[in-house]
Amino acid sequence: YITPEITGKLPGFLSPSAGLKFADIPNGLAAVSKVPVAGWAQIAAYFGFVEFSGGFDDYKSGTPGDYGFKVLTSSDP
Repeated sequence: YITPEITGKLPGFLSPSAGLKFADIPNGLAAVSKVPVAGWAQIAAYFGFVEFSGGFDDYKSGTPGDYGFKVLTSSDP
């Protein structure tokens, strides 16, 4: 919520076909109703792509907690 107030908003259009600029989008929860449905569909499609696109081999065959490096803990010298 605070970041756009401090850094400003992106220049240009969020939706050129609808004539909607980034500057026209309010901060906070008011932005939810201003983003077009196609924008929310793109966000949901990207989430689905990220969730289902990979990493399953490590999930199925890897050792739980083995991240490929020694995790720094408080008991390390």
